[in-house]
Amino acid sequence: MTISGGKMTVPLFDVKAKLSEYVTLAENGDVIEITKHGKTAAVIISQKEYQRLSENLRPSFIEAVNKWHQKTGGLTQEEYDDFMNSISRNKEVYTPKGDLF
Repeated sequence: MTISGGKMTVPLFDVKAKLSEYVTLAENGDVIEITKHGKTAAVIISQKEYQRLSENLRPSFIEAVNKWHQKTGGLTQEEYDDFMNSISRNKEVYTPKGDLF
Protein backbone atom coordinates (compact mmCIF):
# COMPACT_ATOMS: atom_id res chain seq x y z
CA MET A 1 0.00 0.00 0.00
CA THR A 2 1.26 3.49 -0.89
CA ILE A 3 -0.22 6.58 0.79
CA SER A 4 0.28 10.10 -0.55
CA GLY A 5 -1.82 13.13 0.48
CA GLY A 6 -5.24 11.51 0.86
CA LYS A 7 -4.59 9.16 -2.05
CA MET A 8 -3.82 5.49 -1.54
CA THR A 9 -2.59 2.92 -3.98
CA VAL A 10 -3.66 -0.57 -2.97
CA PRO A 11 -3.30 -3.94 -4.70
CA LEU A 12 -6.51 -5.69 -5.67
CA PHE A 13 -5.95 -8.67 -3.37
CA ASP A 14 -5.86 -6.30 -0.37
CA VAL A 15 -9.06 -4.53 -1.47
CA LYS A 16 -10.83 -7.89 -1.77
CA ALA A 17 -10.00 -8.65 1.85
CA LYS A 18 -10.84 -5.20 3.27
CA LEU A 19 -13.37 -3.62 0.89
CA SER A 20 -15.61 -2.13 3.60
CA GLU A 21 -12.58 -0.37 5.16
CA TYR A 22 -11.61 1.19 1.83
CA VAL A 23 -15.19 2.28 1.15
CA THR A 24 -15.24 4.01 4.54
CA LEU A 25 -11.95 5.77 3.73
CA ALA A 26 -13.42 6.93 0.40
CA GLU A 27 -16.56 8.19 2.15
CA ASN A 28 -14.23 10.29 4.33
CA GLY A 29 -12.57 11.88 1.29
CA ASP A 30 -9.66 9.56 0.51
CA VAL A 31 -9.06 8.37 -3.04
CA ILE A 32 -8.21 4.69 -3.36
CA GLU A 33 -6.39 3.58 -6.51
CA ILE A 34 -6.65 -0.17 -7.00
CA THR A 35 -3.77 -1.82 -8.82
CA LYS A 36 -3.82 -5.07 -10.72
CA HIS A 37 -0.45 -6.50 -11.76
CA GLY A 38 1.20 -3.23 -10.70
CA LYS A 39 -0.97 -0.94 -12.85
CA THR A 40 -3.92 1.20 -11.74
CA ALA A 41 -7.09 -0.61 -12.79
CA ALA A 42 -9.83 1.19 -10.84
CA VAL A 43 -10.45 3.97 -8.34
CA ILE A 44 -12.74 4.17 -5.32
CA ILE A 45 -14.06 7.66 -4.57
CA SER A 46 -16.90 8.98 -2.44
CA GLN A 47 -20.41 9.42 -3.81
CA LYS A 48 -20.03 13.16 -3.22
CA GLU A 49 -16.86 13.31 -5.36
CA TYR A 50 -18.48 11.14 -8.03
CA GLN A 51 -21.48 13.51 -8.18
CA ARG A 52 -19.16 16.52 -8.46
CA LEU A 53 -17.24 14.94 -11.32
CA SER A 54 -20.42 13.81 -13.09
CA GLU A 55 -21.97 17.29 -12.98
CA ASN A 56 -18.93 18.85 -14.64
CA LEU A 57 -19.04 16.58 -17.67
CA ARG A 58 -19.67 18.34 -20.94
CA PRO A 59 -22.15 16.62 -23.24
CA SER A 60 -20.67 14.79 -26.19
CA PHE A 61 -20.99 16.34 -29.62
CA ILE A 62 -23.69 13.82 -30.55
CA GLU A 63 -25.65 14.55 -27.36
CA ALA A 64 -25.44 18.29 -28.08
CA VAL A 65 -26.63 17.79 -31.68
CA ASN A 66 -29.51 15.57 -30.53
CA LYS A 67 -30.54 18.14 -27.91
CA TRP A 68 -30.41 20.93 -30.51
CA HIS A 69 -32.44 18.80 -32.95
CA GLN A 70 -35.13 18.10 -30.32
CA LYS A 71 -35.28 21.78 -29.39
CA THR A 72 -35.34 23.26 -32.91
CA GLY A 73 -36.59 20.45 -35.13
CA GLY A 74 -33.35 20.52 -37.11
CA LEU A 75 -32.57 22.15 -40.42
CA THR A 76 -35.12 22.92 -43.08
CA GLN A 77 -34.42 21.45 -46.51
CA GLU A 78 -33.33 24.91 -47.71
CA GLU A 79 -30.90 25.31 -44.79
CA TYR A 80 -29.52 21.82 -45.42
CA ASP A 81 -29.03 22.54 -49.14
CA ASP A 82 -27.29 25.86 -48.35
CA PHE A 83 -25.01 24.07 -45.89
CA MET A 84 -24.11 21.32 -48.37
CA ASN A 85 -23.45 23.90 -51.10
CA SER A 86 -21.14 25.86 -48.79
CA ILE A 87 -19.19 22.69 -48.00
CA SER A 88 -18.80 22.00 -51.72
CA ARG A 89 -17.57 25.55 -52.32
CA ASN A 90 -15.12 25.32 -49.41
CA LYS A 91 -13.74 22.04 -50.73
CA GLU A 92 -13.02 23.76 -54.04
CA VAL A 93 -11.39 26.72 -52.31
CA TYR A 94 -9.27 24.70 -49.87
CA THR A 95 -8.39 21.69 -52.02
CA PRO A 96 -4.79 22.05 -53.16
CA LYS A 97 -4.22 22.11 -56.89
CA GLY A 98 -1.47 19.86 -58.15
CA ASP A 99 1.26 18.19 -56.14
CA LEU A 100 2.16 19.50 -52.71
CA PHE A 101 5.79 18.39 -52.99
